[in-house]
Amino acid sequence: MNGKATILGVLAAVAAGLPAAPARARDACLVGSWSPVGNGAAEWVQRQAPGMKMMVTQQVATLRLGADGHYSLQSQVRAEAGNEGRSARSDGTFSARGSWSSADGKLTLAPTASTTDGKVELGAGNGPTTGFALPKSGAQATIHEYACKGDVLETRMPIPGVADPIVQRYRRQ
Repeated sequence: MNGKATILGVLAAVAAGLPAAPARARDACLVGSWSPVGNGAAEWVQRQAPGMKMMVTQQVATLRLGADGHYSLQSQVRAEAGNEGRSARSDGTFSARGSWSSADGKLTLAPTASTTDGKVELGAGNGPTTGFALPKSGAQATIHEYACKGDVLETRMPIPGVADPIVQRYRRQ
């Protein structure tokens, strides 16, 4: 056996004894299907714009976090807001799927695909309303601080430049 073969043999033996690269961490408490309790985004808007009346009139949503590290999110939301003669209505659906991981109290959702469909109508006084489609957005990873215990999950999503995060509570389905 020549020197190169010996070195390659030793490297192969060492590599065979090394553990595989660690899988991304996943908190077992997070695994399952979750439904939102309230609407954290609407509550956040009201905290940022005192006097704005915002009401979520319909919300159906499910966040599924699989033990295999894949997730899916489906939501349909209808909301209305008003302030001093101005009004806004929105009706939309959103879905995403991708991978998730958790470590150090942070939940990371990394979508590989997402869709947004919906519309917004704005009005002022008794005049006509103006409508437009919800903007399409590309799939972006999001990081949320979280606390999970039993059938209760709470996420906190920081907003750049604002000290107040969006807080969303969920219950296990």
